[in-house]
Amino acid sequence: MTQFTRGTLLVAAVMLLAGTPAHAQIVNGSFESNYAGWTFVEDPAQPPCNGTWGIATTGSTLSGGLVFDFHNGPAEGCTQNSPGLPITFTATDGNKLAFQLQNGIQFDRIYQDIAVGAGSTLHWDMQYLNHAAGFDPANQYLAVRIRDSVSDAILEDLFITNPGAPQSNADHPLLTHFSKDLAAYAGRTVRLSVDIQVGLGFLDAQFDNFRLAQNNTCTPPSIASVTATPSVIWPPNHKVVPVTVSVDASAVCGPPVCRIVSIMSDDVRIVGALTAEIRAEREGGEFHGRTYTITVECTDTAGNATRKDTQVFVPHDRRKQDRHEHDRHEHDRR
Repeated sequence: MTQFTRGTLLVAAVMLLAGTPAHAQIVNGSFESNYAGWTFVEDPAQPPCNGTWGIATTGSTLSGGLVFDFHNGPAEGCTQNSPGLPITFTATDGNKLAFQLQNGIQFDRIYQDIAVGAGSTLHWDMQYLNHAAGFDPANQYLAVRIRDSVSDAILEDLFITNPGAPQSNADHPLLTHFSKDLAAYAGRTVRLSVDIQVGLGFLDAQFDNFRLAQNNTCTPPSIASVTATPSVIWPPNHKVVPVTVSVDASAVCGPPVCRIVSIMSDDVRIVGALTAEIRAEREGGEFHGRTYTITVECTDTAGNATRKDTQVFVPHDRRKQDRHEHDRHEHDRR
């Protein structure tokens, strides 16, 4: 079995968006099981595991782990080896991403032809990190491109790594959202292509949630509810209490990503996307206790955002705690 000794490139996961007949269906874009609808290119031809296309379950990009090669066939299991591994990631669509492991100097890509409707925007989430020293775009780059569906000529680079530009996305190792207006190609069938050239060293990247959407269809996310647990803190003993927020949200261009953006107090600390630490203080609340207002923001793949608040209450005395609990249960029962 071939070991990866030069380069590992984790590539792409994309999401299927059902649209109008004028719009492309990005076939099996979520890569939850295979590469149906996509065409592979590896040039020049190399031994198995030089260019390995696989599917990863969330968090499975571990150094030394084996992956199945969808391009070369079921007999191939290829070892992951890169200075960028392990990478722990959270998929934005399903729980799997497609990736490409590249060992040796080679140009690899996947592509499919898409019909672009009027007012369409391509959306995708991407993570990448270039480990090469002396980066040269002629020898090593990552690009998302539009090509001519007949001649395969490059029409536009929607994204490409370049010298002088950051060699990782701003949120690395998290997935960052990208989008590009494709109105210039309305009414045409063009080729969506993810191109990878590795020649100097390691380049790690992964993608999720590619979708082609009408510009006017991406309405802001809808937040049905935001709930803090616990919603009442007792006793007010000045200790720090962990609080978890649950969000019920949906989006036309989703799935939405939700996080705490603010808490109205100095006695708090946001420790995760939907977790915080709140001090059990009642001072400043006069005789009623103290209310902490937590604001959550949910963002869709088009960048639209919606906010909603929830509250955590530290009562002044036990009777107010009991009354608050009674009112909350009555509200939930309705």
